[in-house]
Amino acid sequence: AFGVLKTAGRLTVRVRKGFRDWYSGYFGAASLFTNRMFVAFIFWALFAYSSFVIPFIHLPEIVNLYNLSEQNDVFPLTSIIAIVHIFAKVILGVVADLPCISVWNVFLMANFTLVLSIFILPLMHTYAGLAVICALIGFSSGYFSLMPVVTEDLVGIEHLANAYGIIICANGISALLGPPFAGWIYDITEKYDFSFYICGLLYMVGILFLLVQPCIQMIEQSRKKYMDGAH
Repeated sequence: AFGVLKTAGRLTVRVRKGFRDWYSGYFGAASLFTNRMFVAFIFWALFAYSSFVIPFIHLPEIVNLYNLSEQNDVFPLTSIIAIVHIFAKVILGVVADLPCISVWNVFLMANFTLVLSIFILPLMHTYAGLAVICALIGFSSGYFSLMPVVTEDLVGIEHLANAYGIIICANGISALLGPPFAGWIYDITEKYDFSFYICGLLYMVGILFLLVQPCIQMIEQSRKKYMDGAH
């Protein structure tokens, strides 16, 4: 009887501990949505990744359209994006670690470069031009290595796991909806250019949400200076 009571007591403690962990984790994640800057970051994630995957979807068709298959078979354009992307993650991480450089500035500049590359890519009709733009896309997309750091700046180290999971989920939804949306645009217009332009515009909308964070910081700093001056 004592053994049964002891086992039941241990099970009760485990159940209570598990419920406490679940409660704190669930409502800890829910409280993140009260953070305006984090919510803006989620909207960026919903718009951004759909544009990043568009070149992988349409590049093979663009290569066939401009009769660049022979050159592309020697060194595929998508491989250029992937190879440069690997090195860019390390390079941008090293640059962002420099004491005189802000991680947010590196993150924003990489996003601006990526959306500019997406706009320019349809204008390139040669293999060399497409290769240069693909290299820019691969390099600027290296900002993915900075996403955990940016997320930690927004929510703090305690909520990083939940917040980063939400951001990755938003990226996944964006990547899932992006290719069908680009294909739908092509079915309507029968041109690949409009897929890049429209998705690039959506990416610009996502970048505008990123600008909420520095704007809020500027407003808070100016308000703090005003209050200090009043005192």
